[in-house]
Amino acid sequence: MAVFALGPTIGGADDVYLLPQDTPADAGQRPGLLDSEGVRLSDVLRRIARRRTRELVVVIDECQSAAGGRCDFDAAAGSSGASVIGGERAGRRTASGAPLAGRASLRDPMLAAMAQEGETFLQSHETLKRGLAGSDLEPRASGALTTSFAFIPQGFFAGLRTECNKIDPNAEPAALRGMNLDAAIRGCEAMTGTYPYARPFEDRLQAGREQRAYQRAVASCDDPTATASYSASYPAGRFRALVDTFAVECARTRDRQDEARRQQADEARRQEEDRRRRQEEMDRQWADARRQREQVEQRRLEEERRQRELQQRTTVGSASGWTLNYSTNLLEISPMANDQYDPQKQTYTTIWHSRQHGQQVTMYVQVSPNERCGSAQQFITEQIRPRRSQISRAQEVNTSPVRAGFVLEGRGTAVAQGSFDDRSFYDFATIRRDDRSTITNIGGRFPAEFSDLYRAELLRMMNSMQLPGRDVFNNRCG
Repeated sequence: MAVFALGPTIGGADDVYLLPQDTPADAGQRPGLLDSEGVRLSDVLRRIARRRTRELVVVIDECQSAAGGRCDFDAAAGSSGASVIGGERAGRRTASGAPLAGRASLRDPMLAAMAQEGETFLQSHETLKRGLAGSDLEPRASGALTTSFAFIPQGFFAGLRTECNKIDPNAEPAALRGMNLDAAIRGCEAMTGTYPYARPFEDRLQAGREQRAYQRAVASCDDPTATASYSASYPAGRFRALVDTFAVECARTRDRQDEARRQQADEARRQEEDRRRRQEEMDRQWADARRQREQVEQRRLEEERRQRELQQRTTVGSASGWTLNYSTNLLEISPMANDQYDPQKQTYTTIWHSRQHGQQVTMYVQVSPNERCGSAQQFITEQIRPRRSQISRAQEVNTSPVRAGFVLEGRGTAVAQGSFDDRSFYDFATIRRDDRSTITNIGGRFPAEFSDLYRAELLRMMNSMQLPGRDVFNNRCG
């Protein structure tokens, strides 16, 4: 039987007293109160011993000496033969004056001692001494401590009925072939949760996990990740040498297989070259006819594609005079910028967004007065270039005798002062040669990964664009 005295305990003149919680706080200074307020520990142990206990051990959390008294654990054991371990509060500093670690109780180091499988009560006292070293609680004990009592008997955990105990930490590699360890590992995980202090279950859990990692490491040469994972997780594992040997053999096997495949590939190439040479003569006779058929089919498919595009495109126009067509399956005009006129800036603006990618994609046409009467390049340089990051193309475009234009293309558009996103951009500004009063700017911004799709659509919109013979802002530049 084990007795734990967890409440207030005071050492008197000839015994240790167990006191209830409501005992006056100054009972230790009034020894006369001890017999009336408390219970003699020796009386308790003597009565328990009469029950013919095989072993009787006592743990006293903290004993405080009364005035004129002392914590005499031998006196408390009396004739019961009990083995007593306890704690007594030490001075607040060591002999050298260094402070001690304050402990509220000897609970934690005592629990650590109790969790040691097969550790006798005498050995528990040594464990407790190590756990309380350097603290303000000093371990005390009766003159003799039993060596036949253990809180957890030797072999206790190994005797429990659990799948975890089926794991053999010393199992030979050959015995692990084909063995399913999952149930045993789950059993160990459950037992370590129930007995977190049980080292045998923790050891079996770690052994089972390593054994399973070994099984996976040598299961197949087709899974080099599992092989490398074992070596990384268990650099000094039991099976490290076997896994390394397995990896070397797998590498050699792969090399042999690669060489065989190369030889097969060389032979296949030689056979293919012979077949190709024989076929070339026949193909040459049919090449012209086939080419003609392909051209006819290509023209038919191109015509069908153009028809589909015409059916899926719509034409829009602006009060400023331009018209163009766009893919209604790909784009939609923003309700907030459908040929929107800004009287303050005197601009006409139309904006498209992507039906699939939303406002990540923006296409736009803006017609505005050329306030400085400069060239298209000057407009791009002053108005557009400061809000762009990386330039991949900047050049004049003169495809019309009536108009002059300038293209700016690249990646990175301004989202804040000094901050740019990663979208691609394309801007084209055009101005009439005979009257620079109006600037027409068509362009777009779109994610770089979709550049092929949206840049092609923007070019189709530009190619379909018809500008008015007379601009809406005219005769402003003399």
